[in-house]
Amino acid sequence: MHGPTPEPGYDLDADLRRREAQHWDRPLQRLLNAHPIPRRGLQHDCHDRVRARLVWELDGEEVVETLAFAWTPRLVCVEVDSRRYGVGGAWLAPADVERVHPRG
Repeated sequence: MHGPTPEPGYDLDADLRRREAQHWDRPLQRLLNAHPIPRRGLQHDCHDRVRARLVWELDGEEVVETLAFAWTPRLVCVEVDSRRYGVGGAWLAPADVERVHPRG
């Protein structure tokens, strides 16, 4: 599964730094829509820009642009770059993840 090429001028590092600055003071929270990690034999690597719906324990629903870096037939692993979450990624249902296509 190969994703679209990022838009010219898109700076993922700057985008991630901006999002981190917005959430630096929030406590650790569970993602209510995260699933257990599937067996490694089912996982396939990818590197796709996506829009993910995250449902935080305290803060509620948030939609973020991030990266998907693995998938199975039933789940997609997305990067979660927030101090509210103790790990760097979460497995979400495909209904909570949408591939972001470049404009034009």
